[in-house]
Order: sequence, then C-alpha cells, then structure tokens
Amino acid sequence: MPRDVPARPRIAIVGANFAGLSAAQRLGSDHAVTVIDGSPWFEWRPGIHELVSGTSRAADLRLSRARLVSRAGHRFVRATVTDIDARAGRLTTSDDRQVEFDACIVAVGGVVNTFGVEGADRHAMPLKTVEDGVAIGRKLATLASGKGRKSVVIVGSGLEGIEVLGEILRRYRGRQSLHISVIEAGSRLMPGSPRALDQAVRAHCAGLDVDLLVRTAAAKVTRSRVQLAAGGSLRSDLTIWTAGATAPDLIRAAGLSGGKQPWAPVRKTLQSRNFDNVFVAGDANVLRPRLAKQAYYAMQTGQFAAINAMRAVAGRRLREFIPVPKPMLVAFGDLDTFLVSGRSVIASPTLAAAKEAVFQLTMAQVDPPIGAVQLRALTGRVARAVRR
Repeated sequence: MPRDVPARPRIAIVGANFAGLSAAQRLGSDHAVTVIDGSPWFEWRPGIHELVSGTSRAADLRLSRARLVSRAGHRFVRATVTDIDARAGRLTTSDDRQVEFDACIVAVGGVVNTFGVEGADRHAMPLKTVEDGVAIGRKLATLASGKGRKSVVIVGSGLEGIEVLGEILRRYRGRQSLHISVIEAGSRLMPGSPRALDQAVRAHCAGLDVDLLVRTAAAKVTRSRVQLAAGGSLRSDLTIWTAGATAPDLIRAAGLSGGKQPWAPVRKTLQSRNFDNVFVAGDANVLRPRLAKQAYYAMQTGQFAAINAMRAVAGRRLREFIPVPKPMLVAFGDLDTFLVSGRSVIASPTLAAAKEAVFQLTMAQVDPPIGAVQLRALTGRVARAVRR
C-alpha cells in the first residue's frame, strides 16, 4: 500500500449492491469515495422470487443508487468497470473514464453460471435480477393463460430454485394446465442443507403436478426441450436457470482470481492475495473457511472492507474479519417457510412474517427513513406487506 497518499485518500468501490453500498455507507467524508456501477438500482435480490408470482412489485425491491450514495456523501458513477490496474491505482470504465485510487473495494457479486451447457445462455431464463424476476413472471402468466398443457423446467434446486418453485405453486398450483419439473445434479434438493429441507419440499409437492428429479443434470437446452446428461429429455415451454453463479470476467481480467478458481482469494483482512491495495467484499471473494453467498455476509464484508481500506491508506495495521453467522430463512411460497440454523430446521408458514421483517429492517438500514421520500417508501412497503 503506497504511503504517499493525498490528504483525502481516494477509495474506489466497484459494485453497489449489498457489499458495495455497505462499504460506501461505512466510509466518511474524510475520504474521497467514488462508487461505480452500471445499473441505477440497488436491488433486494433475496426477494426477486416473489416477482414471479406477483406477490412483490419491482418498485418494492429497488432503490436509487445515486440517491443512496449521495446521502452517504460520495460520488456515484453509472458505468461498468472494464479494467482495474491495481499496480497503477487506476480503473477504467465503459465510457472511457479513468478513476484513480489509493485503495479499491471490489464488490461485483456473481453472474449466472451455465457450466458450458449448450443453449442455456440463449434459451433458459436466469433469475439473478429484478428484471429477470419480472420477465419470468410475465412468461408464466402467458403460458398459464394459453391453451393446452404447458411445461416448466427449473434447472437447479438451490435456494433460488426452491424459492421460485414455491412462488410458481403459490400462484398456479390450482391450474391443471401447468406441469413443473425440477432437476438437480446433486443427490438431494438444496444440496449442502439439512436433509429435512428435501423431505419437507417433497411432502408439500406430493399430489401436485411437480416432478423433483435429483442426480439429473442438463446437457443441452433448446427452445422446447431440456436434454439430460444421462439420456432422454424433458419438454419445456419455459426453462428457468438457477443452477449456480460464477465470478464476473472482471475478476480474472484484473488479476484477482486464483489459478483455476474464478473467484478472488483474499486474506482474513479481506485484502486481495494478489494486490495489497485491493479489498474484495461480498460474493466475489473466497475466504477460508468459505462463507455462504448470502446478503448478510455481503453486508458484513462490505463494512469490514471499508474499515480496512481506511486503515490501509492511513498506514495502520489491518484487522482480521470474523463473520457473524445468522440463520437462513427459505421461503416456499405460501406453503411454508424454513428457518435453517446449522443442521437444524424449523418449518412454519408463520415464519414468512420473520422473513418479511428481515426485508423491512434491512431496507430501512440501507435507506434510513430520515426524510419524506424514505418514509413514504418504507410506509408503502410495510402497507403492501400487511396486505400480502
């Protein structure tokens, strides 16, 4: 880390969702902070599955990044970062701007991973953004209102896959014209989670027009079918891809990845193992032991990366990040909600209120209701939640 930094050290933040925005809000006006992201919206991505059923609206899950960054006292640049030159302390954006930095916090999250499956990027619909959730909801509504029997295939039964299945069942399980298949390459639904989750989801789907297929991987996706690696195929009028994520190309292009590992390895300080002036927060990093790619860890690492970036530019000793584990809430439409803590699972539809409370509290933390705009937004979200 260079010691000849200006009076107001320059800190660049690449990405402005949970990790990046948390970092920006932790930094004070004694630093010249620039936040760069290609989208104008901060998005509550843990809730995008509810767009599929129409339970939530896009406006419920979005906040203006420019406004949030401005409230924190910093500069927001709407552009995509195309290059990070850590040695020169400079990054380049898609509109040919150059931003110099003394420390950089990379919080770019993850992108859809199709694992090289032919046709997946063209014929399957991902579920990573609010726009994706809205598009899937519209496609489902069109299929459900049409003539004849329609088929939906969900590829992947992790958190996203199970929650989107729950939302489809919330709205359409009374329709006889919609058949749903879930395929999972692992040995059970929600691999890595307690086996009780698999059993509970199967119990809820018993008697419904749903096939849950484990040890089943996609080999090719076309407009009307999903071909399976073990042979055979499934008809699909809509293929929803929730099979996993990988690091954006920027991580490797900037020299932040580790060998064949697409994500960025970091020290316990969240400092890149390759560059001392770069910190990596949120889903894009690889920390030992590994953290689940959840919003609460993204926020924790974002805040901590900001603390260590400030310490680094001041020439102070860096601190080691200690994650604070939290239970995970998994929604299954209106049928059930699961509270997962370690290997324990509590299931109850009433836990949906707890998930809604987490959403409201976190959005209020991101956008504190200290003005008329924020108060109206909070009031509107709560009112719609009560109606739901």
